[in-house]
Amino acid sequence: MSDQQFNIKKKGNKFVAYDLIEKGRTYGSINIKTEKFIGDTRCMIALHNHLDKFNETVEDTKQELVDKVIEQIKQDILEGDVSAIDELLKFLPVENLKAYLPEKY
Repeated sequence: MSDQQFNIKKKGNKFVAYDLIEKGRTYGSINIKTEKFIGDTRCMIALHNHLDKFNETVEDTKQELVDKVIEQIKQDILEGDVSAIDELLKFLPVENLKAYLPEKY
């Protein structure tokens, strides 16, 4: 069976493969976070492909947001305002802050 033979929908933290004809019949599901698959192996590839596309979209969106934040940080520094940057850095674990600095710290 190919990807087109399933109707894949997000249900909670999973993607579920439904039959196209018998609307309530499911073939399997895959957990979005753990990628654990349960069900009929005929839908495993379709669910993994769907999850891969979903993860790419999430990562692209996050990278766009990171890029915008970096641009705002640059602007804030040019204007001499580091208060928002200070607040943002307070959310990072100490290990991450130390890792950013040269080794002598």
